[in-house]
Amino acid sequence: MFKKLRLQLENFYYAKKYNKPFVFENYKIIKNHFSGKKLNIIYLSYYDSTFCENNTLKPLEELGTVFRFEMTRTPHQKSWYTQNIKMEQNKKMLEFVAKTIANHPIDVIVCYLSGHSTTPQILATIQSFGIPMVNEALDDERKFRSRRGRDGVRRGLQEICKYFTLSLTTSKSALIKYEVEGGRPMYKDYAGNEKIYKNLHFEKIYDVGFVGADYGIRRTYIEYLRKNGICVYTKGDGWEEGFATGEEMIDIFNQSKIVLGFSTVGSNDDIFILKGRDFEVPLTGSFYMTGHHEELKEYFKLGEDIETYLSKEDLLQKVHYYLEHEDKREKIALSGYTKCLKNYTAKKSYEKVFGYLGL
Repeated sequence: MFKKLRLQLENFYYAKKYNKPFVFENYKIIKNHFSGKKLNIIYLSYYDSTFCENNTLKPLEELGTVFRFEMTRTPHQKSWYTQNIKMEQNKKMLEFVAKTIANHPIDVIVCYLSGHSTTPQILATIQSFGIPMVNEALDDERKFRSRRGRDGVRRGLQEICKYFTLSLTTSKSALIKYEVEGGRPMYKDYAGNEKIYKNLHFEKIYDVGFVGADYGIRRTYIEYLRKNGICVYTKGDGWEEGFATGEEMIDIFNQSKIVLGFSTVGSNDDIFILKGRDFEVPLTGSFYMTGHHEELKEYFKLGEDIETYLSKEDLLQKVHYYLEHEDKREKIALSGYTKCLKNYTAKKSYEKVFGYLGL
């Protein structure tokens, strides 16, 4: 509750500072004007999760040659500040960018960075090279400011967003925050990589499948289903079945009659955001059901493309219903698959951004 109140106060503060009518359509790229030429792309990131590997790096590689710099393969290091790893990695990143620009004609620099991973000074230097810089953030609904790190820089986007040509966000409320802090925000369609997340036409052997770590409300909801006679197959950090590889995850999606999702953030049960699963699962052709929140309506017709639930009791009732009504379940799964394949693939999403930049 405290974190939600803090987020509400932050949103109120920025809405007051914005002080003009908010027109969401002004921040959306409607048409794809990408030239289709092969690009030379520098990709800078702090740490690439499976989601970033599949839905950022690989789509960028389809669009051209990618020169990649990743700061760490072990995120959340306790020594990041105390041993000056952050400063050392930022210097290496700057050297990498300068060397790459000296040897190749670079069209765009794509970043997945925050104040935790980088510094305003380093970004100002990279900005001075005069190449369009695009930064992407998928959790800035609640982490736009965030607390200060030991080096005094806020861990979110507040202090660094002004250095980017475009700041891509999937959060409507964050658009105002970027504007107030001098950034140039654009709402980027959430998407999945259809070449990775695809329908393998496997037999459905699990009634309900869930892939993800055990934290927050997840165990409470899943144990509630199990206590009420629903067989739920789980895999991920903290579950008895153990961690799932990327390949195993896609297999489980394909093998589940219902793929379960959660829209809550971390340990919070009252803050909701869009998730990569909202697009990855439908692309596998499976029926997807996740926690209800309003921004899903920007992408899907709820109850027609995907299904949502309001509580664990509502979840149980809908699981029973869709297990008993295979025809309706499969109709929704097909509709979600078709919509995502047509509109929400990662490559198309980046094409729209690059076309907007005149590339």
